Amino acid sequence: MSKKEIEAFVAGCAKAARKEPAETVRVGPTLWMLGSPAPADPGMVGLATSATQTVFLRKEDLVEVRESDGRYLVCIAADANLLVREEQVGRLEAGGCRCHETEGALAKKKGGGGTGPIIIDCQTTCSMETVCGPYYDPQSRAVIVVCWPQLVCRNPCEGVLI
Repeated sequence: MSKKEIEAFVAGCAKAARKEPAETVRVGPTLWMLGSPAPADPGMVGLATSATQTVFLRKEDLVEVRESDGRYLVCIAADANLLVREEQVGRLEAGGCRCHETEGALAKKKGGGGTGPIIIDCQTTCSMETVCGPYYDPQSRAVIVVCWPQLVCRNPCEGVLI
């Protein structure tokens, strides 16, 4: 972590005073994220939300920052654009689709004709979804709902994969 990112979080903490109603309306809906500072380009802030995921956002999208038990609670505008980097080590496997043959009735419905078994196309699709859950902040002694992006991949043969 660089000194710049730490300074950005510290500066955000200084802004954590109670907001006036006009400021709350100007910012609009917000959400909280939890993580550790991560290296980021100038003008950006990096938040490591897990060992494999880093979320990047513009400094001006920070609404409030609080230190919490060695990590940071970061409040951002709900409509802020994020760059999410997920790092996973994996292996490509030939034939890893593991689809199965279907019954003739299903084949007729899916394929529009024929009576024999067919193989269902098992293309995997992935999307980024927002997941939220409770977090107890020991400093404020309050439960805060924190959110994080999660990559979810689905396959018609296997259901949810990640």
